[in-house]
Amino acid sequence: MAYQSPEAVAAGAPAWPMPAPQRPAPGGILGFVWVLWPWMNWIVPVFVVFHGFLGSGGWETLMLAFASPIVVPASGLLGALPRFILRRRGHATTPGPIAGLLFLNWWAWFTAAITMPGAGDSGSIDSLLRAAVTAPLSQRYEEGLYVGSIVVALVAWTTVLVLACLLRPASPPALPASWTAVTWIAAFVVPALLVAAVQAGVVVTAQQRDAAGVTVVEAEALPIAAQAALAQERYALTQERLSSVRGIVAEDGWRIRSEDGRYLGQSTFGSRDRECEQADAECYGFDIRFVLEGADARSLDAASIVEELRAAGWDLPATGRLEATDDDGFTLRLEGLGAETVRVEMTSPIWWGEKYGIREELGLEPTEEDRSRTYRFDEWPPLG
Repeated sequence: MAYQSPEAVAAGAPAWPMPAPQRPAPGGILGFVWVLWPWMNWIVPVFVVFHGFLGSGGWETLMLAFASPIVVPASGLLGALPRFILRRRGHATTPGPIAGLLFLNWWAWFTAAITMPGAGDSGSIDSLLRAAVTAPLSQRYEEGLYVGSIVVALVAWTTVLVLACLLRPASPPALPASWTAVTWIAAFVVPALLVAAVQAGVVVTAQQRDAAGVTVVEAEALPIAAQAALAQERYALTQERLSSVRGIVAEDGWRIRSEDGRYLGQSTFGSRDRECEQADAECYGFDIRFVLEGADARSLDAASIVEELRAAGWDLPATGRLEATDDDGFTLRLEGLGAETVRVEMTSPIWWGEKYGIREELGLEPTEEDRSRTYRFDEWPPLG
């Protein structure tokens, strides 16, 4: 709007109204962030809450959807709080120290959403990241990304809030080249770091080692016949560990089916699915159980047996449940010493291998005779 100069007014010219002071228009990357900020306050929480519908969401997707009328508005208002404070303090563009933190916060919430673990009726559900990455990715590694991204997002937002209360607006507004560079780096380097972190996770997953010190890649390279031979050896090793324990408890009378007909099981390849799922690799382990019942069980001297097992290297507790794990990862459990039924169990560590291919290659299954017969301490049924 035009205005009359003071000299003209002094000479008798009519006074024209002075224009209202104008805030400088934000520009550059910092100005872009200032304009983008209100939109991201709502886009980010909406994506976090409803991201499960982009994949095979589970119960967490349903719960987030039900909570969305509270979660989305609350998150949007909290995200807007630092900007509101800045406007009240006279800022017309994003301060340099805050702009980079905003990108860090937004990318961190994006990472948390795509790595969020899912849960369904039959177990866990792949996150968006695991569904998108074709190579194996350790669940433990992904959980680390998930927790770490949430921590980073919360720290970044808290820092933005503190800076919004402390930073004073520059007059006139300045746009230091250093903060511009930092903001550009945060906008594009942070997602690049996320991609690098995922790639590193794939490499780490492939290099995980099992109880024999073999990596996933090395195990997968073995032909199925070699894997089956190794499984036989490891089954025998696990049985031998348990045989030494059974020999201390009783020399004979061991069964793999209790007198009530309940089959205890021997080498359940699928019993370690949780550990294999976390490693995101095909693996197997053995859970071997034997039972001693009746007079043979009642006549046992529990105290002397525990002492003898301790002397053999099993660090059993003095009270409570009799359970111990040796240096090689084999876990021994004893129940009912001195009672009507004594049960011993040996759980092996895990090894990489195609468990279903191994079972098909071996083609073994305990027969009814194997399940019904009585075993000496140094005998066991075939692998199946």
